[in-house]
Formats: sequence, structure tokens, C-alpha cells
Amino acid sequence: MKYLIATTLLTAASAFSPASRSVVSRTTTQQQTSSSLDASKCGNYDYDVIIVGCGVGGHGAALHSRAQDLSTAIFSGADVGGTCVNRGCVPSKALLAASGRVREMQAESHLSEFGITVDGEVKFDREGVANHAKQLANKVKGNLEGSLTALGVDIVEGRGVLTGKVNEVKDDASGKVYTAKVS
Repeated sequence: MKYLIATTLLTAASAFSPASRSVVSRTTTQQQTSSSLDASKCGNYDYDVIIVGCGVGGHGAALHSRAQDLSTAIFSGADVGGTCVNRGCVPSKALLAASGRVREMQAESHLSEFGITVDGEVKFDREGVANHAKQLANKVKGNLEGSLTALGVDIVEGRGVLTGKVNEVKDDASGKVYTAKVS
């Protein structure tokens, strides 16, 4: 029983080892000299890690996976950044910032303390504010995608669907099945 627990702990710890990973066998523990990228090219599987969903959590998981030198694919569902970047947090904060600026510029007593006077009415263009929010979201999305690409993460544009096998994910758009290493 102690041997089983020690073997399990060594296997779990080896997943977080940065440069080389240990291969645990029943008789000995040996260092694996080739990287996981080389192993995945041998045809046994497509990637060491496949991540479904490219929101903040998926992005962080991909960064961690690559830091461990694991070959990585991420299914974005054509939505790099997920809800937060594309429809939630980022555009909402941009809209709130714009409305805050309008409110500040309309506060004559507050502005006068700074020696600022606004002649006339403060106006805003709803479409312009919305375009600003969209441009900001697109910039953040592009930066996230660029960081993944620069680290060698393969971005699959389709939606990832589990096939029922522990190491397979199907691209809903193309029907292609990707395999991941099972440890």
C-alpha cells in the first residue's frame, strides 16, 4: 500500500516538473530525456494536453501547460477570451468608464475645484462608445490569442466536444477527433 501511494505521489509530482518528467515503473524510476513534444510526434497521440474553452481559465491552463513543456491544444469555440473578454467584463468596464467620464464632465462644482469650466452641454455618441468597447475587447482578445500562439499552443477554432473516451476531444465544426496523452 505504501508503494502504491508513493508511486501515485511521484506520478502526480512529475506532472509539474518543469524541464523533464519522471516515468514511474513498478521496479525503477528513470528520467525521460525526450520532451513531450517529441513523444507526441511519434503518433501515439496528438497532444499532451487538450483544453476545452478559451476563457480566462482555459488561457491560464494553456500557459501552465506550456510552462511544463507539454504540447497543448485549446478549443476556442471561435471565442478566444470567452464571455469575460468578448461580452462581459471588458466591454462592460469600457462602457462604465465612458459613462463615468461623462458624469465627471457634467459635475460643474467638482470641475471648478480644478479650475475647469465646460461651456455648453456634454454629449456622447452611443455608437461611438459601443465601438470603443468593441475595439478594446478585440485588442484584449488579440493579445490573448497572440500570447498562446507565441508559446506554441495550437488554437482549434471549433467547439470541443467530449467523445466519451478519456483521451479524445472532437471538433464540433470539422468532426476531427484529437487525442491527448493519458497518464
